[in-house]
Amino acid sequence: MRKKINAFQIIASLCEVAGAGKIALRFLEKALQNQPDRADLHLQASRVFLMLGQIDRAALHCKKAAAGIGTGSFIYWLNRAANGGIKNNLWEKETYFDHPEDLSTIPEAPAEDKISQFNNSGLCLLENNRFQEALTCFEQAMSLGGQNAAVLFNTGLALSKLGNHQEALEYYSQAQALGFSTPELLNNKGYALFHLHHYDEALSCYEVARQFLPQDLGLLSNLASCYHVLGRVEEAVNCYRSVIATCPGDPTLHNNLGICLEKTAAPQEALEHYQQAVALSPQCSTFLLNYGHCLLSLGRLEDAFDVVSRILEGEPHNHQAWGLRGELLAEQGKMREAAECYGRALGLAG
Repeated sequence: MRKKINAFQIIASLCEVAGAGKIALRFLEKALQNQPDRADLHLQASRVFLMLGQIDRAALHCKKAAAGIGTGSFIYWLNRAANGGIKNNLWEKETYFDHPEDLSTIPEAPAEDKISQFNNSGLCLLENNRFQEALTCFEQAMSLGGQNAAVLFNTGLALSKLGNHQEALEYYSQAQALGFSTPELLNNKGYALFHLHHYDEALSCYEVARQFLPQDLGLLSNLASCYHVLGRVEEAVNCYRSVIATCPGDPTLHNNLGICLEKTAAPQEALEHYQQAVALSPQCSTFLLNYGHCLLSLGRLEDAFDVVSRILEGEPHNHQAWGLRGELLAEQGKMREAAECYGRALGLAG
């Protein structure tokens, strides 16, 4: 049976034909609110997002349109799509991309090129963690007519560093509309979306970026965090393992892998990674707490007591540590002492 075409879809189609992609998307969003399972609407949204250069959003709708189409299949289609009406992506034009992490030194701009001077000054400031000053430089570059994708992207980076993730997203999207959709942009856009709790959209960014940077450690770590939050624990474990194989000295990675392994009913292996995290960062109470809880789950109560005592020695008002101590005492049947610990955990005593 043919699906009924609603008025919003008709208007969106007219806007798409007229080249008004952003307006078309607004009507498609309204159509999808009424019929969220319509595959043809998701495919149309995917096409419009692709026209606007936002391949991450295009991939997300492509996956919603057909459960059997993974991100790899989307990239296969994208690489072979006709370019009519689609801005060329600039992945191969390295000189166009001014990401600060890729520059050991910032190139000197010609004296008459004030836009590049402000942009490059902003990059130097970003590298030195002077984010507000960097943002001021990028805004000055834009005020002089520097509405190019590199300046827009760098502005988004500075905003994200300052915690303004929503505003950063707007600049990333503007850069994409100019055909600039590098894996680095997708990774940073995913980071902003993640911190705004838009996990599905963040995952789409990371998965598309991974097609081009399969061994990038920062990207894999971000992808693992996203899988973890979405409950896709096995995939998170695989990503964390890949990163740790290359970067074994990061305690946070070991801690996060331990959390995931506990969720997959592998507490003994989780314990090993908690031990690694504690060995690498012995003063971190979060790692110690996770280590202690894992010891408790394995029935190693004395070892868990030692860990709790270690935390409380340095942080006598750590409520979570008092809660763990209460659990350990309750496990031993010492309910009165346990109750006192729970009182401290709740801030009712001590």
